[in-house]
Amino acid sequence: MVRAALSLVLIASTLAAPALAEPRARDNPLVLSSVLSAREPLDACGGRDILDAVVPDGPFLEACKFHDACYRSASLDQGVCDADFLHDMREACDTKYPIPDRAGKNAACQVAAYTYYRAVNSRFGSMLYPGGVTEGQIGKTVQSVSAGLNGTPHLQACTDVRNASNRKLRYFLTLHDAKGQWVATAPGMASLSLQPGEVRELCVGTGVSWFRSAENIGAAYALTLKTDDPSTLNPFGDLIDVDRVDCTLATGECRRVGR
Repeated sequence: MVRAALSLVLIASTLAAPALAEPRARDNPLVLSSVLSAREPLDACGGRDILDAVVPDGPFLEACKFHDACYRSASLDQGVCDADFLHDMREACDTKYPIPDRAGKNAACQVAAYTYYRAVNSRFGSMLYPGGVTEGQIGKTVQSVSAGLNGTPHLQACTDVRNASNRKLRYFLTLHDAKGQWVATAPGMASLSLQPGEVRELCVGTGVSWFRSAENIGAAYALTLKTDDPSTLNPFGDLIDVDRVDCTLATGECRRVGR
């Protein structure tokens, strides 16, 4: 991570942090042994070389060391390593700046902890996670056809998208007509960011297009799940197909297509 990355997420760090399950995954003796065996002497918050100078360890050195080893060991997926990292940093804040005696410094420390967490629980962290895989899965799909403002029938297909990989990934869902022509992409200019194993619903349809409708896409359509591959440094992202289903408009039935 770099200081610039930490600065970019400083505002986001004031938001509520994700709920963390108790006990921590690292409290499992087998996991703990595996992670500790993966430690290296130069592990730190900034990593190595120049990054070690620009990213301060502060009270988080031990948390950072464990986080580096957690990634390296591959005993836990990226999301769990990052969640334990945040838990460890919060504990470090409470130990060094106990409440209520040092409440102000504790609050500042908690903000820094969440900033560090956001810096690694990101595309940057996904790129650094060793042995990371790039997968995703389309789940149950439900379609509906309804009239738009001008009475034109529009198709909407909603599906459960699952991050089937071991690292945090960003997903898009595309709709193609019976001829294979692109119709729409969801969620548009943004993306759906999912932790490993997380499931969220995505909907895509013809309603966003002036020229396409349920009447002219043909008797069938395809839904393709794409993800931004974090293994590359392309600033515009590298979308790869990870799953696809072909659906029949008349019945709404879908079948998975082998890749």
